[in-house]
Amino acid sequence: MNVKEVQRRLWEQSHQHKQHRESGTPLFPVDQYDDRLRNLMDLIHQPQWLRAAAVRVLRRSHGKAPGVDGVTTRQFRKGLSGKVENLRLELKRGTYQPQPLKRVMIPKSNGKMRALGIPCLRDKIVQEAIRMALEPVFEVEFHDNSYGFRPNRNTHHAVFRCQHLMRSGFSWVIEGDVKACFDEISHQSILRAVREKVMDNKFLDLLRRFLKSGVKVGDVVMPTEKGVPQGGVISPLLANAVLNKLDWFLHHKGTYGNEQHRASRFRQPNVRFVRYADDWCVFVTRASRQYAEGLRDQIRDFLRHECGLELSAEKTHVTHVRDGFDFLSFHLNRTTGQRGKDVPKIKVSQKALANVKQRLHDAMRNRPHQESVALRIKRGSAVVRGWSEYFRIAHNFTDLAGTLDHHALWIALKAICRKNDIPTGRAMKRFYRDGKIHIDEFCELEQFSKFSLKLDYRGPEPYEPGEGEYESEDDLEAAFARFNERQRFGSLDVKFLTLRRDGYRCCACGRKVTNETSQVDHIVPVKRFASFAMASFDDNLQTLCLDCHKEKHHAHAS
Repeated sequence: MNVKEVQRRLWEQSHQHKQHRESGTPLFPVDQYDDRLRNLMDLIHQPQWLRAAAVRVLRRSHGKAPGVDGVTTRQFRKGLSGKVENLRLELKRGTYQPQPLKRVMIPKSNGKMRALGIPCLRDKIVQEAIRMALEPVFEVEFHDNSYGFRPNRNTHHAVFRCQHLMRSGFSWVIEGDVKACFDEISHQSILRAVREKVMDNKFLDLLRRFLKSGVKVGDVVMPTEKGVPQGGVISPLLANAVLNKLDWFLHHKGTYGNEQHRASRFRQPNVRFVRYADDWCVFVTRASRQYAEGLRDQIRDFLRHECGLELSAEKTHVTHVRDGFDFLSFHLNRTTGQRGKDVPKIKVSQKALANVKQRLHDAMRNRPHQESVALRIKRGSAVVRGWSEYFRIAHNFTDLAGTLDHHALWIALKAICRKNDIPTGRAMKRFYRDGKIHIDEFCELEQFSKFSLKLDYRGPEPYEPGEGEYESEDDLEAAFARFNERQRFGSLDVKFLTLRRDGYRCCACGRKVTNETSQVDHIVPVKRFASFAMASFDDNLQTLCLDCHKEKHHAHAS
């Protein structure tokens, strides 16, 4: 089975269903439920389909939190073919039952906590198989102005679309946010949205079982009567399927083509929108604030009756574009430019600026005292890279970069001083090189100013079944950090000291190595000492390349 070709056929069938549904006229009515897709359940338990889903899940879930069964990707890979086959037989016989989700609480930027539901790996594989089938089906139906958790679309596309609408003369903005969308979304709304495209009771029953699988909190399994878990593979797609109704509701509030020119001539209102998951902005032109507030109330009523959702009162506002508004951590406003014309500007929001400073503290300073300096620097560099890649489209990014570099430098210095119990001057002399914190040529604190401003106004690439790239979102799955706490405290500092001593060469084969291609090896194993620190004296340490390190430990194991 060619998975990509099957997805293309599903996409074409869904497109035909949409054309058939929209071809009806009052004289010749058409049943919108005709030509729906059938036998999706037979596709889900095909060996090649399920195997492709397993490969995707295991690649994406490496190093991430396990579910309630505690099975990691490394454990699941052992005997993978047999496990996938057993899963396929359960699906085919109808005996498959998803396990409860593991509840994990993570902090949000506003100080509150967000609840994630982490599925087991076998449940992730089935969810991925469902997502692979539903994605091409619903991509036909989704509106072009929806950007969240869709192939080849990201937050930058949504922000640039907002900027384009501001440049086009839209004056009022309804900043919208759905209250606890993933937690409150109605199961009936989800199944109704899927039923409009799919006619397969076994498939719908499987989907219902996932929605009702429950959440394990401590030792208690709590039922789930509404909502989809943040952390599930399929949750964003199901949320988009329901909120797509809001998209088309807002679409029909606007005018297009000849009607748009007529509305402009007679100074009639017009509406456009941009949505990223449960965050959205509605733009209104040639209208008063009262008109925008009335439209906000219509949106509130539509969400309540059609989707079982409520607007967040504290996050939904009507704002003029000159006053500015926040969207996806950016601040957008229209100001007077150098030539006296109105210019829409994208800036880093004050909330995002405060957030990155706190994240730098959390990455480098607010750590256990035993944690190595090198590990703190790598954590801080990861924050710098991620934040810069996201916010480099902002007009004020270059101005902020220097200030943030200064801030990150002193956070790192204070962390080093506290860790090594040394004064600032000695820390500067030992770790400060060429304007940055320098541990080693392979371990330096990256700088915000090294990232250039990016002004790329291209829209998203057209959807191609089986080839989409998704924007990553760590909040959707509880991810272990790349440099995680499972390492022994202080091990990374020991590694860099040993690398320098051995001249960045493997002590066994003499190969040139780097931090990424080597391991520091204890000649006498750590388990024979009272502690890791006692085992880490110079004569007991050697640098080995990955191949030699693997060969040594396999020889000991045998």
